[in-house]
Amino acid sequence: MSTLRKFATAAAAGYAGIVVTRAIVRRKRTFDWQNKRVVITGGSRGLGLVIARQLADQGARIAITARTEEDLCAAAAELRRRGAEVIAHPCDVRDREQVATFIDRVTNQFDGIDVLLNVAGIITVGPFESMTMEDFQSAMQTNCWGALHVAMEVLPHMRAAGWGRIVNIASLGGKRAVPHMLPYAASKFALVGLSNGMRAELKADNIFVTTACPSLMRTGSPRNAIFKGQHRDEYAWFSIGDSLPGLSMNAEAAAEQILTACQHGRGEVFIRSPLNVTIALQNLFPELTQEILALAASVLPKMGGIGRTAAKGHQSQSEWSPSVLTTLTEQAAIRNNQI
Repeated sequence: MSTLRKFATAAAAGYAGIVVTRAIVRRKRTFDWQNKRVVITGGSRGLGLVIARQLADQGARIAITARTEEDLCAAAAELRRRGAEVIAHPCDVRDREQVATFIDRVTNQFDGIDVLLNVAGIITVGPFESMTMEDFQSAMQTNCWGALHVAMEVLPHMRAAGWGRIVNIASLGGKRAVPHMLPYAASKFALVGLSNGMRAELKADNIFVTTACPSLMRTGSPRNAIFKGQHRDEYAWFSIGDSLPGLSMNAEAAAEQILTACQHGRGEVFIRSPLNVTIALQNLFPELTQEILALAASVLPKMGGIGRTAAKGHQSQSEWSPSVLTTLTEQAAIRNNQI
């Protein structure tokens, strides 16, 4: 047997061994959702609500939180109709005292917490010139510090139990900065670093932290995102992109991937549609990806319009959005309590 063939055989055997070992480890870590006590931030609508629905159907005990009590009540009523035991508590994750009060209520009623899913987040869209320091601070406070606040309150209970799972919903935007979303990208990059560091330090306590980096998902979120500059044009490109099947993915499929990653105790995972090849292209050609993003930035709306004033997506509609091009996103908004 030639040296090259021996090397190829050894490499194949080594790879097969890695695959088998990984499968065994994941199987040992896997758990059932039945009666698991799960906290979901941002659970009143969008991805958080989609995840909560799937957990309700699998018998989990669910605690959801969000800032708007009306949205929470609607979500809780739906989850209870599915047969779930639900705590719905209004809370701003940026406020540590509110977070502590929420977690105290959950642990008193559920006698502990098994799983935390940090889903709460905000998105601000517009050119760099339209952004203020307050936009960056607000993104950090919700998307990064908010996740940290909840994790720090939950961790003592998980350590006491000797078991726990934490899932931080970051973003593909936390691995690749997309133009016109800089506060969001900066905060999600920070969350990725925080989450990966937490995994390294908490594994010894039998607490597995998963960093989920989804691509665009059809959750209906553009309606409640924040837009600046030429806000109607910004909303148009963002909501149309959010609707394209090859670019965005079904929220239910994303939730399934996230929950499976949590069950297997995985580390950093990309949540994407099989049709989305942008992640592979970025990994293979990082500099080319940057050039493509720079080209994209050159054709996005310029500064103007309402300038640094902020408008929600539903305040930024035009002939382009809503339209037939945004049908999937509009349908998702209705399903997922975004309206």
